[in-house]
Parts: sequence; C-alpha cells; structure tokens
Amino acid sequence: MNFKPQKKVLIGLKNLIEKLDSKSFSQKNKTLFGASIGEHFRHIIEFYMCCFEQTGESRVNYDLRKRDKQLELDIRKGIQTLDQILMKLDRLNGKRNHMLIMDNSLDSKSTIQTSLFRELTYCMDHCIHHQSLIKIALLEQGLVHLVDQNFGVAFSTQNYRNQCAS
Repeated sequence: MNFKPQKKVLIGLKNLIEKLDSKSFSQKNKTLFGASIGEHFRHIIEFYMCCFEQTGESRVNYDLRKRDKQLELDIRKGIQTLDQILMKLDRLNGKRNHMLIMDNSLDSKSTIQTSLFRELTYCMDHCIHHQSLIKIALLEQGLVHLVDQNFGVAFSTQNYRNQCAS
C-alpha cells in the first residue's frame, strides 16, 4: 500500500513543529477558545497512536486515546513520537479488516466494519483538519509564514485550486 500522502501530511506537521519554540507551541490562542498548537498536535498524534496500538486487536476506538499532556508541552517528545509513527507507516501491512468502535451518544456505542488503510486515511484527514486550526493559531501568533499555503488544506482542495489556476 502507498502511505505517501499520510507521510507527506505528517512530515509537513513535523517540519512546522521543529520550527516552533516551546512558548509558541504551548501558547493558549483566543481564536481557538484557549487551545494551543501543542494541544492540537497531541490530538493528531494520539489518533494515529490509537490506530496503531489497537491494530493487533482488529478494533479501533479513538475514545481510548491516552491524552498524554507531555505531547502538547514537550516538542522533542512530540517529534520522537511522530518519527515512530512515520516508521510504522513504512513497515505497515494494511490488509487486515478492523471494527471501528465509536460513541454515538452518551449511552451507546456502535461498530462499523473498516480497514487499517481506511482508518489511516481518516487519521490523515483528521490531521489536515487540525492543521488548518493550527494555521489559525499561527496567524494569531504572527507565525503563519512558517508553513506553506497548502498546510491544512485537503488534497482535493489543492487539486481544485491548481485546476482553477491553469
């Protein structure tokens, strides 16, 4: 399987995080209702971690993520964890089917048949969505120049924009 798009999105995130200092990474942003870039980063990373850690069980439940505060405060730990995810993508065999467990409400759960590739695609789309929120935080902090115009933009939107420019 080709995990090149997932890797491209994660490498873009890593490139940004490597440019940030701890203050910018953990600063609470008014526009994001007090959330920091680090909190969005942690959230992205933990979805991937959930997906990989639960692969052996053939079930994925994103509600079971650990919510490790160190990932939103310690840039080095975040980069190390991101590097581990990238290595796992390199070694992956995504042929096994999985069941996705999700909360539908406060009192019920449902399961949906899925695959590892589908869940990794979901993690990538989820990452892009949170990158767009990170981009808003960068704008608020005067740091939007640290990312290119496609950071936080879906591939389909990039393709559409390229067609319109032609």
